Amino acid sequence: MDPEQIHAFTRRRPFIPFRIHVADQVSYDVPNPEWVSVGRTVVFVGVRRDPTSPYFDEPVIVALRHVTRLEPLVEQTAAAG
Repeated sequence: MDPEQIHAFTRRRPFIPFRIHVADQVSYDVPNPEWVSVGRTVVFVGVRRDPTSPYFDEPVIVALRHVTRLEPLVEQTAAAG
């Protein structure tokens, strides 16, 4: 995936939480734009163990070539509103 595609998701205003799907059937939720850092060939994603915490626990490094798609988490946005 092109890094600009992920970067565009992080710049949306208002921000819409999204999910990053990876080729090995793993996905990572991004509830906050500050939890993602996009590089030329990788993306760093903050992962939290406690879903009620506003902070992530550890970073995961994902090669952009393994990202298959991005999915807006509309249900979370609708529930919050």
